Amino acid sequence: MAMFLHILTDIILPILVLALVGFVAQKLLHFDIRTLIRLNLYLFVPAVLFVKVYRAEVSLAFVGIVFGVVTAVVLAMWGLGEGVSRLLGIPRGRRKAFTNSLTFFNSGNFGIPLSELVFAANPLAATVQIFIMLIQNVTGNTFGAFQASSGNSGGRQAMKNVLKLPALYVLAVVAVVKAAGLTMPPIVLMPLDFLSSGFIAMALVTLGAQLAEIRFDFHVRDILLSCLIRLAVAPALCYGIVAALGLHGILAQSLILGVSTPTAVNTAILAREYENEHEYASQIVLVSTLLSVVSISVVIYLTSGL
Repeated sequence: MAMFLHILTDIILPILVLALVGFVAQKLLHFDIRTLIRLNLYLFVPAVLFVKVYRAEVSLAFVGIVFGVVTAVVLAMWGLGEGVSRLLGIPRGRRKAFTNSLTFFNSGNFGIPLSELVFAANPLAATVQIFIMLIQNVTGNTFGAFQASSGNSGGRQAMKNVLKLPALYVLAVVAVVKAAGLTMPPIVLMPLDFLSSGFIAMALVTLGAQLAEIRFDFHVRDILLSCLIRLAVAPALCYGIVAALGLHGILAQSLILGVSTPTAVNTAILAREYENEHEYASQIVLVSTLLSVVSISVVIYLTSGL
């Protein structure tokens, strides 16, 4: 019960408060939502990517384990999303939003504070969560963008939209910087740090502003099904993978917990950017975040023995 209250007061409520700030601000001030979204995609997300990769100090074997496990979960969620949505006859545009809601999870503004709370800022757990966030950011801003864009456009146009996003180029630059052993000067690194620090607040305020403009005509079946798969099936699948690999301890628990978070705010941002079922995508983010109060508590309890 104590852990449940900690999660509620130290993680969930701050997230909801920031989203509420964006909601109220949008009602009163009428922001240009498209501008907020582009600030996220073209400034804040690239800054987070660069800073986290630049500062990470891990072995190649560690990176391989995290990359392999998270990629396996992501691919399984994508396949499950495509299969279930086709089986249920969900229209193409909504199918892409549904699949993105399963594939991409809130590894940054939910996963990082969650990891710090559960593992008391353990450096191994923190590094695992950072790399999960990096994998999610790169795939979300490439394949996720392709999925969102292709919901209402052809494959060629969707690929053009993906190539306009800076995530891949930022990752290539920081990889070269680390490989060459270069030290970034403060005049470059400090502004990136400032942008990176603002990512969580900016993303959640943007989500709240989006929610202020949508009609809450919930597609109950599709939304609850997405939440069930994202919050229950994903951690169960990850548990099976880490057990099969013989992983244990903080590494195993942090991997399972890392993929158990609710649907990523970025899925709603991308859906709005490409005008593809953005109301539906935002509703999934909201409902999955609320339901995760219970699901995350269960995951923490069940994995504590690892």
